[in-house]
Amino acid sequence: MLPSQSQLFDTVNHIPSLLTSYDETIPEEAFQDQVSLSDIASDPVMQISFAAAAIAIIILFVLKSVVTKMDEAVEKVAVDFDRVMTLKYPKKWERFMVEDGDGARIDEGDRIQMIVEQMEKYREEEPAFMERVMQDIDRMQ
Repeated sequence: MLPSQSQLFDTVNHIPSLLTSYDETIPEEAFQDQVSLSDIASDPVMQISFAAAAIAIIILFVLKSVVTKMDEAVEKVAVDFDRVMTLKYPKKWERFMVEDGDGARIDEGDRIQMIVEQMEKYREEEPAFMERVMQDIDRMQ
């Protein structure tokens, strides 16, 4: 047998009174705790977390600096290599001159990348030639 509509209403009608009766059992000072920054800072777990985050940030800045310095050094070597190749070995270097095959200028970043790739190729395929070019670079400085 199904319960009547009035029985269902009586059952549901008691639920709000259960919820409000629960409020009476909560002490008034239960939600009046105050958390201050000094409380958070004195927690050992938070201290370790802040220290770890600070160390990670410092390490990332140092690594960024090192990578930037390495990029600058590679770019300097590539520019010196390009200058020596342009002055002393123009026949071998003519495809890397300032313009690409269509007559448009090559982007400087792409050009540096192409020079570095060619340097690697020369180092693998023509080590004696590469050694001679590196000696020319040393003499130019």
